[in-house]
Amino acid sequence: MPRIEPIRSRYHLDALEGQQVQAIREATLHVLEHTGVHMPSERALRILADAGADVDRERQVVRLRPDLVLEALAHAPRVYTLAGRAGGTDLLLDGSASYFGTDGCGTRTIDLETGEARPSRKDDVACMARVADALSSVSFYWPMVSAQDCGRLAPLHELDAAFNNTVKHVQSETVMGEVPARYAVRMAEAVAGDRQRMRARPPFSVLICTIAPLGQDPDGIEAGMVYAEAGIPVGFMAMPNMGATAPAVPGGALVVGNAEVVSAMVLMQLVAPGAPVFYSLLASVMDPRTAAYIVSIPEKYMCNTAAVQLAHNWGVPVLAGAFGMDATEPASWQVGRDHVYTALTAPLAGADLVTGGGMLAASTLLVPEQILYDDEIYHIHRVMLEGIDTSPGGLAVEVIEAVGPRGHYLSQDHTRRHLRQVWIPGLTHPRPPLDGSPLPGIRQRARARLDQLLAEHRPEPLPADVQAELHDLLNAAQQELAP
Repeated sequence: MPRIEPIRSRYHLDALEGQQVQAIREATLHVLEHTGVHMPSERALRILADAGADVDRERQVVRLRPDLVLEALAHAPRVYTLAGRAGGTDLLLDGSASYFGTDGCGTRTIDLETGEARPSRKDDVACMARVADALSSVSFYWPMVSAQDCGRLAPLHELDAAFNNTVKHVQSETVMGEVPARYAVRMAEAVAGDRQRMRARPPFSVLICTIAPLGQDPDGIEAGMVYAEAGIPVGFMAMPNMGATAPAVPGGALVVGNAEVVSAMVLMQLVAPGAPVFYSLLASVMDPRTAAYIVSIPEKYMCNTAAVQLAHNWGVPVLAGAFGMDATEPASWQVGRDHVYTALTAPLAGADLVTGGGMLAASTLLVPEQILYDDEIYHIHRVMLEGIDTSPGGLAVEVIEAVGPRGHYLSQDHTRRHLRQVWIPGLTHPRPPLDGSPLPGIRQRARARLDQLLAEHRPEPLPADVQAELHDLLNAAQQELAP
């Protein structure tokens, strides 16, 4: 049975003071009212106009009054559950825990057999779903790479591979467009059992990217409205790039991204009041010398931490980003630096969901064993943020008295009990071989662990009739979308 061990931090980090949160909120409301957001959807424009927004249909720009924004967001739930399909895999988004997931949308993978980089396939999505199912650091699964061997229907095939290879909650960031979204909803209904059960316990959620600066993606918005009506939790991620698609200062990037996400969440509440939504904002910086996209930089860390506060200020759960930085090689100094920072600040800030595990090269490259490095970093942070136990058992005064000066604790029952509970990082502190042979390098140890998981872990399969229904839905989508 898969386990989930979320991070429940005893500590808290605020990147912004209260007056700074208020300043960004007011600046965002000003931009929404006076500058507006590009909304390239006739249906969305009609809904927003009917709600009293100022709609320029020719330019497809919508301006939202503060009272309209606040009234709509008042319907958004702060607490709801993302369901898994096995006991112990539900994710209650109530602010008490940070649930980490994998990263997604990669286009290349290192082949497990040849060691060479190649375009990703559906089998890679399924393979990594099995690995994610086995790791307690992974609470939900993003299809980590694209099913490029499935053509236009790749996003639906990624969903199929995920549902069939993990019992944990599945989240997609690729099933966009009204018609594909309707097929995804039907697939979620099949997994849940029926539409009513799916609404009560959604096994699937969606993240949709906005278009910086101050724009929405047409397929994303059309899909978002379908998901909101169906009761599928839908989040919006802004990705402002400082100097290119956002002002070259963190505060300005937060205002631009905030306006994008808030405008989309407002639309979802107008479409289906009470629809579960969540917030995400991942900033980056443009290299002024090369125009390259930089994510391993302090300004990004600050913005991503601040975004957690902004989301909670609006009264919705938040998905933060971690891992997945610029490095292209696992087990490198840069990976250690960047992954440690980002994977620590997100739960310290109180993020409900955190994504990014297992990917490199700005989340474009899957190096399969990387997920095991990130798993180890995750558990180090999980133990750290649980804090120090100062209960009688934690202080162990009676044991100290029993041992006394210059004694030892090896014979104490307390020692035997508690040493067994100590989590020891296996990659960096492996058990030495009994025959005295030298230890393999850390990357070889990670690969051996990965091979073991793939050989031994078998996720609970979907019932045969559900597998058949998913297959039929994929065939129907093939006929409709890719004749």
